[in-house]
Amino acid sequence: MGVLAGLFVGLDRLYPLDTQRINKPKSTRIYDREGRLMQSFLSEDGFLRFPLTQREIPPKLKEALLHYEDRYFYQHFGINPLSIVRAIWFNLHNQRTIGASTLTMQLARMMHHKPRTLTNKLIEIFMALQLEYHYTKEEILTYYLSNAPYGGNIEGIASASFAYFGLPLHALSLAQLSYLVAIPKNPNRNRPKDPKRIEQLKAKVLQALYSHHALPRADYLRAIAETITPKRTPLPHYAPHLSRQLNGQGEVATTIDLPLQSAIAHHLKQRITQLRPHHIYNGAVVVIDNHTMEIVAYVGSQDFDDSQHAGQIDGVRAVCSPGSTLKPFVYAKALEAGLITPLKKLYDLPLFLAGYQPLNYNKRFLGEVTATEALQLSLNIPAVELDHLLHDASLYHLLKQAKIPTINHPKSYYGASLVLGGCGMTLLSLAELFATVANQGVYQHATALAHQPPPHRTRLLTPQSSYLVTKMLADAPRVEYSSSWEYLQSGVRVAFKTGTSAHAKDLLTIGYTPEYTVAVWYGNFDGHYPPLKEAAVLTGLKVASPTLFRIFRLLKPTQWFVKPEGIAPMRICQDTLQIGACQSAVADEVIVGVTPKPLCEIMRATLLSTTLKHRELSSLKSLESHPCYPIWQHYKPLISAPINHQIYTQNGQLPPSLKKVAFECYTYESNSTLYWLIDQQAPIKGVSGERYYHYLSEGKHQIGCLDCGAKIRWIEVEMEEL
Repeated sequence: MGVLAGLFVGLDRLYPLDTQRINKPKSTRIYDREGRLMQSFLSEDGFLRFPLTQREIPPKLKEALLHYEDRYFYQHFGINPLSIVRAIWFNLHNQRTIGASTLTMQLARMMHHKPRTLTNKLIEIFMALQLEYHYTKEEILTYYLSNAPYGGNIEGIASASFAYFGLPLHALSLAQLSYLVAIPKNPNRNRPKDPKRIEQLKAKVLQALYSHHALPRADYLRAIAETITPKRTPLPHYAPHLSRQLNGQGEVATTIDLPLQSAIAHHLKQRITQLRPHHIYNGAVVVIDNHTMEIVAYVGSQDFDDSQHAGQIDGVRAVCSPGSTLKPFVYAKALEAGLITPLKKLYDLPLFLAGYQPLNYNKRFLGEVTATEALQLSLNIPAVELDHLLHDASLYHLLKQAKIPTINHPKSYYGASLVLGGCGMTLLSLAELFATVANQGVYQHATALAHQPPPHRTRLLTPQSSYLVTKMLADAPRVEYSSSWEYLQSGVRVAFKTGTSAHAKDLLTIGYTPEYTVAVWYGNFDGHYPPLKEAAVLTGLKVASPTLFRIFRLLKPTQWFVKPEGIAPMRICQDTLQIGACQSAVADEVIVGVTPKPLCEIMRATLLSTTLKHRELSSLKSLESHPCYPIWQHYKPLISAPINHQIYTQNGQLPPSLKKVAFECYTYESNSTLYWLIDQQAPIKGVSGERYYHYLSEGKHQIGCLDCGAKIRWIEVEMEEL
C-alpha cells in the first residue's frame, strides 16, 4: 500500500489537477437590495453558470442527489469497487448497460470531456482519486453541483434553477429539485421538453429517496402528486442600463428597490406612449435615498429594447442641457452672500453682459419681483445678474467644487449662459446636486452598489441657505398655478425645479424631500427636438413634472425639513433702489450673521430708464443719497439706446428722416451735458436721460457717449436695409 500511495503522490505531482476546469468563469449576476435577481449575463466563455456555495445547497437537494447518484459518497475514496464489479457483471449478462461512476468520477469526467475509452476511464479514475486527495467531500459535492451540465449552455444546478423555474435553489420544492437532480445523466435529452419525461425523471429520484427510507410516505406522495412545469424562460431583465455597467464584476449586490424600479419603468413606458404624438420618444429617471446617497431606482430609458429610438442609450448618464434647473444654487449662494433675502425685490429688466443678452422664456420682462417670485417663475435676468454679482462664489465655482465631470472648461468658456443651462450635465449629476440641498448643503456622490464605504463629503452650501431655498421652491405662491398645486398633484410636499432647454430638446423636473431626490428627463437621444409648433408649448413643468409627482406618490415620504439654527425673522426693506425712507417693509427670514449688501452693480442704463419713466426716481440727482453713489459716480455713461452689438433692420425705401434711431445715455455727473460721438462725425451735444434721434446709414457704426467728467462709453451697432 505504501508503494501505491507513493506512486500516486508522485503521479499527482507530475500530472497536477487543472483546477481551472472546475473553477470556470461565472456569469455576472445583479441583485437588488433584497437579494432578488435583476439581471444576469453569460460568462466570458458563453455559459449561464451561477456560482454555488456549500451553505446554499438545501439539505433536501443533497439527500436527493446522493440517494439517486451515489449513496456511498461519504464512504468511498473517489471510486466504488463494489459498484464497478456489479456494473461489469451486469453489463456482461444484459443488453442494457449500467454505469459505476461515483459523483467524484462524474466530476472528473466534466473536467476531462473525452470519449469513453478504457484509457480515458483510467484517467478519469486517477483524477477522481486526485479530487478526493485535494478536496473535502463537501467541496467535491459543491463542485459537482456547480459544473453539472443541464442542456445547451446551462451549467450548474443554481443556473438551472433560475433558467427552468425562475427561482433560486432555496425556493424550489422537493419535486422541482428531484427533477433537476436527474437532468445531468443525459442533459440534452432530459432538459424540459416532454412533460411525460419530466414526470418520469422526477418520480425516479423521489422513488430512490423513498425506497431508501430517506423520505416519509406523506412527503413522497405529496411530491409525486405535485405537477411541475419547468421550461427555458428568459432570465430577469431589470435595470438593464445599470446592469450593463456592472457586467463582468461577478455577483453584484445593488441598492436598487426592484418593485419601485419596475413601477417607474412601467410608468415611463406609458408616459412615452402619451408623448409620442408630440415627437418625444425617450425618458429617464433616477431616484436617490438622501440619507444614504443610495440609488434606489435607475431607469436609463423607456425601453432598453427600443432600437428604433436608441433605447440602449443610458439617459441617466447621457449629457443633456440642465435648462433652468441650476438656478436654485445661484439663489442659495446669493442668500449666503447677503445679496438677497427671500422677499427682497430684484429687477427683471433687459440685461447685457459682454455682448450676451439673456431673455425670459416668454420674451417679456416683469420689472420688480421678489427673489422668491424670480426663482419660482424661473426668470432668467435676475438669476444671471445675481450669478454675475457673486464673482468667485458663482455657480461655476460651486460646480467646480463639486467636481462635476462635464464642467471642464474655464469660466470664460461658459460665460453668463451657464446659469441658463449653457453647459452639459448628466441627470445623475443634477440629482446629486439637488440631494445636496436636501442634505443641508453637503455634497456626496450617489452609488448603486450595496455595502460601499460612505462617499466623500464636500460642503457646497450652508444649512441655512439650503433651507431657505427649499422654502422658496416649495412654499411660495405661484402665478401660473395655485400655491397648493404641487400638493394636489403629488399628495406630498415636494421642493422641485423644472428645466426646459432651447427648442424643448431637454425637458426636466428635479424634486426632493428630506428622504428622496427624484430626477426626471424627457427628450430624444438622437438630438432631434420637436417641431417648432410643438416645442413652443412643451416645458419641463408640463412634460416631466407629472412623472415626478407620480414617483413621489410611490415613495410616500413622511418627513419635511426642520428649520436649522441661524435663521431669524426680520423686517427688511424690499425697495430695490432705496432712496431715503423705505417705501416697502415686510417680514422676512434672514441668515444670522450675513450682512446685507447693496447691489451696486445692478445699476445699468435700462434700470435707470425704467425707474425714471415710472417715476420711482424723481431725478438722477436723487441717487446722490444712495450708499452706492460713491461707486456709481465713477461709472462711465450708461447707454440704454441703441443696444450694443445689435443689428437693426430698416426699410430701404423710406427716406432718412423716417429711419432715425433713438439715442439715450445717462451720466452721474452733476453737469448733465453729454456728447454723442458717431463714427468720425463731429460731436453732437445732448442731455443725460433725454432721447436724441439720428439717422445711421447701412453698415457698422461706432458710437460713444462722452460726459463732462471725460468718461466715455463705446458701443457698436449694425444697420441693415431691406
